[in-house]
Order: sequence, then C-alpha cells, then structure tokens
Amino acid sequence: MKLCCALIVAAALCGSSVSSFAQTQSGSFGHIGPSTGEIVGILVGASVAIGVVVYLVIPKQKTIEGCVESSNGGLTLTTNGDQQRYALTSGNVTLQAGKRVKVKGKRGRKNESGAREFEVSRLVRDEGGCS
Repeated sequence: MKLCCALIVAAALCGSSVSSFAQTQSGSFGHIGPSTGEIVGILVGASVAIGVVVYLVIPKQKTIEGCVESSNGGLTLTTNGDQQRYALTSGNVTLQAGKRVKVKGKRGRKNESGAREFEVSRLVRDEGGCS
C-alpha cells in the first residue's frame, strides 16, 4: 500500500514537470533544450520522489534493552528504564531466559496479557546474566 502511494506521487511529480516543459518550449524560438530552471525542477522532483519511496520502503526498527524472562511457555523482556514488558518472538535469533540483552526489531500490538509484542530481528549485545 505504501509503495503504491509512493509510486503515484513519483508519477505525478514526473508528469507535471514534463507537461510544464512542453508548454514552455512551444513559444520560445532560438533556444534548444530545457532551461536551467526546468532541469533543477526535474532534479528536485526526482529527489523528493526517491526520498518518499526510500522512507516508505525501509522498515523502521527499534532497539530495546532489558532482562529476558520465561513466561507462559514464551519469553518476555522487561526494559531497564521504564519497566515496559514485551512478549518476544525471536524467529531465528536465540535468546535465553535470565540474560540481559539489547535487541533490535519491530514493536507490535499489545497481547491479551497486556505485554506489547516485539519481533526480534537481531541480537545487538548479550550483557550476561540479570542481576
């Protein structure tokens, strides 16, 4: 969905710059090619379109740090500072209960137990046992 919107914006920007180029060239004599302003406009439009696409396509990842605990057949992590509790889904990342870790991943919704889900994509640092 985001990619589709970005492509529509990019097409609109490119289409508007081409139509303005065609309008300005019909009345000028002795000048061949686009003017400097038109080139700058096209480059700015293309840069904005590329920036929008990159922003929408690259997934945003969050880093959390805390103590991993075993809970209801799964793993949870309680953060150091604000004591937030996350239900972890680790996929191919190996995590052990009783370890203090720093992980990167994507936050999800709150589950029925009140803990926010967190899909771990990478173990940043294993800091040893929880104290």
